[in-house]
Amino acid sequence: MEKVGLNGGGAISAEQVELINAYGPYTHAVWASHGLEISNEERLSGRGAFLVERIRECILKHFTLDEIKTFSILDVGCYDGWILHQLSDLPFAIMVGVEPREKNIVKGQKIREILNIQSRVELKVGDLDSIGDEVFDVVICTGVLHHVESTPTALRRLRSVCRRMLFIETICLSSKHITKTFRKEIEMKDIVYLYKGKTCGLTGQKFESSYYDGSTAELSVVSIPSVESLTMYMDIYGFDNIEIVADPQSYRASVWKNRRPFNAVCVCALVGSGKEKPVSDESSWVRDYEGGLANTVLKKEYMESLYEVVCLRKTRLRVSLFCLNTLLYLHSPNWLSGLFRFLTKIWLDDKYALEIVKNLRFNPEDKLRLEYGKILYHEQDYEGAIAVLKAVTQKVNADWRSVYRSFYLLSRVYDKIDLAEESERYKALCLTCNPNFPLEFLQELL
Repeated sequence: MEKVGLNGGGAISAEQVELINAYGPYTHAVWASHGLEISNEERLSGRGAFLVERIRECILKHFTLDEIKTFSILDVGCYDGWILHQLSDLPFAIMVGVEPREKNIVKGQKIREILNIQSRVELKVGDLDSIGDEVFDVVICTGVLHHVESTPTALRRLRSVCRRMLFIETICLSSKHITKTFRKEIEMKDIVYLYKGKTCGLTGQKFESSYYDGSTAELSVVSIPSVESLTMYMDIYGFDNIEIVADPQSYRASVWKNRRPFNAVCVCALVGSGKEKPVSDESSWVRDYEGGLANTVLKKEYMESLYEVVCLRKTRLRVSLFCLNTLLYLHSPNWLSGLFRFLTKIWLDDKYALEIVKNLRFNPEDKLRLEYGKILYHEQDYEGAIAVLKAVTQKVNADWRSVYRSFYLLSRVYDKIDLAEESERYKALCLTCNPNFPLEFLQELL
């Protein structure tokens, strides 16, 4: 039978070449054996080798060869199994690849058979959901996340099957899309941002069919995450030591020599001690935040002036510059409020005091009554504190935050004057109003 020459001087039959072409294209890397090379990488040239090098570096950075001997490794969306095959010199006890498209699995099996390549990698037709309850020490997921409908759903599932280390490569959106306007529109005002940086991300959606071997398994709308989105999800889902192994710029420069406007990222992370971190982190943030606000008492002269002008509608001919600045801040249009908020920072260096004053702009009467009631409580004017605080709790459509904080403070007041039944009633009202309020933790703060 006629032989056909390939790169490096090797030869296979024309019939085998037709078989290779039938099962191709081999777009993700170069299958090579005995001087023969099979590849249709074209515009993806160099990507496979780059990924294997990065994955190998991450594995050997975190684990010894003796540890690896006891480890299992899973490649999710393994295509034709090339990456796992390239890593098979590492002494993993178990090497498994799952791929939703059977053609890609067969593609890898046929090329190894034709080129007489031996492999100890087990390839299975399936996806993340087909893995079941199995857990693997190392999980790699390259070229997959930009083919799924939901990035967080996929990452949560990856976390559930990963015991020690996850390596991800995906197309990503450029961070240049996260503009000042975008940040403003999504309103990063949650309590989280008092304890973490002002990080935000975005995803882009597009249609994708199953027409090509390297696309989604069925017609869908897939999501392309930004690097920020990717790392935020990983942080939330219990990964630690999240490292950008190759950012879009270095990836592009290394693989395509900047000849393609291609954005991709490689991320490596270790599995943390907990399943998901928000459970513990959020509760500690809430305790710190509510405790800080409850334990911060603003100066009486300043707060009394604001209370009389705003709540009692009294006319004061003389007020301090700080008080005047606050009044202007409360009543200024949005475009001017930033100036008075900036001036407030000059007077206040305590973050909780600044947080209290900053939030006075919204429902100022209720918030000022709460702060003035807090002053009266600390002065042991319990009768006065009760009157001021009940002006909040017994007001129709009162400010929610002022209400549950006033309920808490009233429970403290009634405890001080030995009315235990009323104290317990207000504790119950506090938790009814805000079940997440750290009431027990704060019992000893005031």
